[in-house]
Amino acid sequence: MKNQTISILKTIVFFTILFGVPISAIPCTIVSAIARNGHVWNANNEDGPFGIANFINVYPKSKDEKYGYYTLSYLSPKYGQGGQMQGGMNEAGLTFDFNAIPNVENFDPTSKKVFPKGDNAILPFILGNFSTVTQVIEFFDTYWFQNGFTSAQMHVADKQGHFAIISASGIKLVTNGNHLVSTNFDVCSKEKSTSCWRYPIATSKLSELGASLSTMTLICKETAQKNGATMYSNIQNLTTREIWFFSKHDPDTIIKTNIYDLLSRGNVSYSFSNLKSIQAKDKKHISSKPIEIPLDDTVLDNYTGNYQNGFIGKVMVEKDGKGIKIIFSDGMKLTVNPSASDTFFFPFEDIVVRFSFDKEREKMSINFFENGLWSFTAWKTSL
Repeated sequence: MKNQTISILKTIVFFTILFGVPISAIPCTIVSAIARNGHVWNANNEDGPFGIANFINVYPKSKDEKYGYYTLSYLSPKYGQGGQMQGGMNEAGLTFDFNAIPNVENFDPTSKKVFPKGDNAILPFILGNFSTVTQVIEFFDTYWFQNGFTSAQMHVADKQGHFAIISASGIKLVTNGNHLVSTNFDVCSKEKSTSCWRYPIATSKLSELGASLSTMTLICKETAQKNGATMYSNIQNLTTREIWFFSKHDPDTIIKTNIYDLLSRGNVSYSFSNLKSIQAKDKKHISSKPIEIPLDDTVLDNYTGNYQNGFIGKVMVEKDGKGIKIIFSDGMKLTVNPSASDTFFFPFEDIVVRFSFDKEREKMSINFFENGLWSFTAWKTSL
């Protein structure tokens, strides 16, 4: 039962950024440039589906690795360590993120070697062991993901001021102090940059103002989607290893930290919905065992029906004895018991489901939490 529960989040994710997400779903803006004082800057805007949580996941150096690092993930911290991570940076000043691009049809992944440790180990291996863009390029000259990485391009930067795009279309290396901007056009296939409105904004700001924290912040804000689809922004000074985060939950609050401070706190995950927790002293989620209470059928009836989230799909809620049963689109079923009039818990794991009325959308919503961290929200569509 416990092993089945641990896999819940894995089974309700139907696609990832890296392996085949539709191009229209995940636009991003990534910028790398060298300042006049020689400092190397990198910035990223991450866009995505509404109602999905995002996390910063910290991994101190292990005995088999050279460097500690942090990663970014959707939905759960569980996705911060494998092939589904959205990006990351290590203490050597190497960083990468991804843009979705049209699927490259004429690429055969089997033309490259299989990484011995498997697809899911590739990105953690890069962050844990490489310090330069050149090493990343040499890796992908030899190995490739055997499942996917044909509809995304990897934007890589290092503290030496070398930048690159790696994709199934090819590899582009930028040196000699030039900047690199990528959005959702296929850079290596020479697709026109004019296909994306964000590209000229980023390039003109760099040319006019030069690279700096203020320039990178301005680029992130001006290339953010106006409909709220930009979920978070991260800026790195690769020279000093300083990092800045801000999100749509509180766009006027920018949290500053650095890779060394993050690593000193151990293997911890932080939610973009509560970035101030990075600066708090107590980071640990302390769980207490919920006490089951009885609920009338009339209360349960308020929650039954079909819910929808653009990322995870349809969620069905039915009455099940004294509690409710949640059924996901792939058939996964989760039975939870009431601990309050609006809150339900899974008996064997720290998984909580909470219902609330979304006044802005005028709909009932179901909110999913795991280990005290918000994971996703779905909205009621019908009874």
